[in-house]
This record gives sequence, C-alpha cells and structure tokens, in this order.
Amino acid sequence: MDEYKITYRSYEEEELPEKYRRLVEAARKASERSYAPYSRFRVGAACLLRDGGIVQGCNQESPVFPAGICAERNALFTACSGYVGQVILAVAVWAAEGDTPAANASPCGICRQTFLDTEERQQAPIEVIFRWNGKYMVFASAKELLPFSFRFNFPK
Repeated sequence: MDEYKITYRSYEEEELPEKYRRLVEAARKASERSYAPYSRFRVGAACLLRDGGIVQGCNQESPVFPAGICAERNALFTACSGYVGQVILAVAVWAAEGDTPAANASPCGICRQTFLDTEERQQAPIEVIFRWNGKYMVFASAKELLPFSFRFNFPK
C-alpha cells in the first residue's frame, strides 16, 4: 500500500509569525467586504507579493450559481492582472459565519487548482494559510493541498 503524507506547520493564534499575522489580518478585513447574502459565509483572502504589497479579495455570491467567485480566486486574479510580473509568495484565507470566525476555512477545489495553476505560471510556490479547528495551518505550497491535480500538457 502506498501512502501520501501532507506536510504543514500548525500555529496557535499567538504563535503565528508576524508576516502571516499581517496577511491573515488583511484577509479578515477583506472578508468584511464580501457579498454573501445566501450562504452568510463571508470569506476574505490576501496575497503577499514579493515586493511586500498585499492584494485582497472577497467572495461575491450570485443567485445564479456558479456565477459568483471565491475570495481566493478574486485575490489571485486581481494580483495576476493588476500586478503583472509580481510573484505571489503567500495567500491567507479568513472566513466568518455571521459575526463569528469560522472554525474551518479551507479553500475549495477550484481555488486549490487555481493556486497550482498560478504556481506553475510563476514557477514559484505559494504558501497557503488558513484556520482549521482553531489553529492556523501553513502549507509551503498549494501542491500539498491538491496532490493529484489536473494537468494538461499543451502541445509545443
């Protein structure tokens, strides 16, 4: 039997390194601007760029599913289109259910695939940070979150 192991670092809130704390706070602030009248699950994401800049995104729901967009892809697409050539070093995700921080804020499968596509395009890993059962999980690369991802080999 083969095994696949996921590698990550786990932090209590007070242990979270400052660079991640700053990014998580930016994601939390972005979640306040989300439009989530249907799920009431407000999500914010923040991308840390190589130059130290932070790009935010939040989820935007629509009654015409799946016309909305997740916070993670909103932030990634904004960073890729508005900051061309900037490498994205990390993405933090924050979610709240009503006024309470969500216990778990793991990115969905489409967002995980988008992280991987972005890593491949920029040829550099993206750290992913989110809360899980009250702790902050930090993954060195999106590959850890989607080990058997879709890959299409375009003809050269």
